[in-house]
Amino acid sequence: MTTLVIENDDIDLNGITLLDISSLAVTFDETGTHFNVLDFLVLSGATSVSIASNVATSGGSNALPQLAETDNALTTVTIKGAEKFVLGATGTSNVGDGVVTDIDAAPKSAKTIASSLELIDGHDTTGTLIIYAGASNTSGAGDFANGASLNANATITYTGLKIEGGKGNDVIENDANKGIVTDGNGIDTVILGGAGATATVGTGTDTVVVGVSGLGTTETAGSALGDNVTFGVAAKDVLIVGAGAEVGSNTTNIGATTVHDAAGGLQINFTSVTASGNAVDENAAAVGATTLTLAENAAVDAMAGKGVAYFAYKGSEYLVATNNTETAVSSSDAVVKLVGVTDLTVTGVEGVVTLHAP
Repeated sequence: MTTLVIENDDIDLNGITLLDISSLAVTFDETGTHFNVLDFLVLSGATSVSIASNVATSGGSNALPQLAETDNALTTVTIKGAEKFVLGATGTSNVGDGVVTDIDAAPKSAKTIASSLELIDGHDTTGTLIIYAGASNTSGAGDFANGASLNANATITYTGLKIEGGKGNDVIENDANKGIVTDGNGIDTVILGGAGATATVGTGTDTVVVGVSGLGTTETAGSALGDNVTFGVAAKDVLIVGAGAEVGSNTTNIGATTVHDAAGGLQINFTSVTASGNAVDENAAAVGATTLTLAENAAVDAMAGKGVAYFAYKGSEYLVATNNTETAVSSSDAVVKLVGVTDLTVTGVEGVVTLHAP
């Protein structure tokens, strides 16, 4: 195993390249109250990287804006430590993704390459952990952090990427389709930019965002449907529904964001869909529907205006947000399913609704 130690305070290193190694252990020792930053780290051959984010005096941070590898071998990145650690940044995917793989890929014709990266594991961190990862890389998304460009024929995808947060107050974005984020019991923010993704948060005061990207992933209506969110203590949590989680073109088999363990007190922010505070119980309109689509259409038809219509159907409660007066669900609407809940009432203020227990 190769080791790399970065020990200092108030230092910003341009970048390091390490080739033909099998694994790497990186230690960031922040010796003061400021920061250690390594602008990029480029590897070849490594299948695993472990990062220790250590602290001498509280109040500082360590950061690696991008870990890149050249040959699609890296599967696992592990992070531990008590000092705040930042991996990645907002921006376009090529410069913002905290971990990128196969950046030297050179296919002779257009090719989508599945990244080798499977897991970014930060569950042993106790300080704040900030991660941005999982967005696809294309030549049109700019240069990587080391200045290299991706071959025009290559697209690198991170389907199924799993990210585990730690015990501190974390911010984690995973833009991968079918991406998975599991976080601990801090005050956490989890952002899902891909479709069919999953977030599970702990007992802190948490915010989960679906259908939004800070990494340049295109978020159009229907592009990030099918996400599943499980809250630890929903009564103090927030779900934000972005443009990618709107219904999109398929208004026959209508997609939704699914919430598990919903409870009174949970807030759902639909402001990307509507600014209306109208929240209407449409159980009477939906009760005779023979399919879920018919129930959803009946609910918005009966509401006859902007807002959020809610109703129960086959053991779960549904919320349909719209900014239209319509007779059926349209592409710019958004649907949230509350699994196993049928008796919560809903109030709204300017596109944000709050659930209330009976």
